Amino acid sequence: MNIRRSQLQRGFSLLEVLVAFAIMALSLAVLYRTSGGSVRAVADAERYERAVRTARSVLAMYDGVPESGLFLDGVDGGLRWQVKSAAYPLPASPGPAVPLHRVDVEVVFGNEERPQSLMLSTLLPQLKPSPGAPR
Repeated sequence: MNIRRSQLQRGFSLLEVLVAFAIMALSLAVLYRTSGGSVRAVADAERYERAVRTARSVLAMYDGVPESGLFLDGVDGGLRWQVKSAAYPLPASPGPAVPLHRVDVEVVFGNEERPQSLMLSTLLPQLKPSPGAPR
C-alpha cells in the first residue's frame, strides 16, 4: 500500500512551497538592494564628475589674479561655486620673481539633505596693473 500511495502523491507539500517562496523573496530583496546601490553610486559619480567639470571651467576663466585678489561666487545648473584667492608666499630669491596667488574653487553639490563639496586649487600669477591705473 505504501508503494501505491507514493506513486499517487504528486506535487509539493505546502511547507515546501512556503520555503521556496521565502528563499525567492530573500534572493529578490538582496538583488533589489544591490541594484539600487549601483544606481545610487552611478548617480553620485555623475554629480561628482559634473562638479569637477564646473570647478575646472571656473578655474579656466582666469589667466591671472589682480593684486587685490579674487572672491567670487555663483550658481551653475544647481551647483554653487565660490572662488577665493590669497597671496602665495615665495622664498627669497635673487632677481625678480612673479608674485603668485593660490586660487581655490569650491563647488557644493548633492541634495540638501546630504550636501557634498569639492575643492580644486591652483597657483596663478598676479596680473600686472594696467598703465595709468591707480595703485
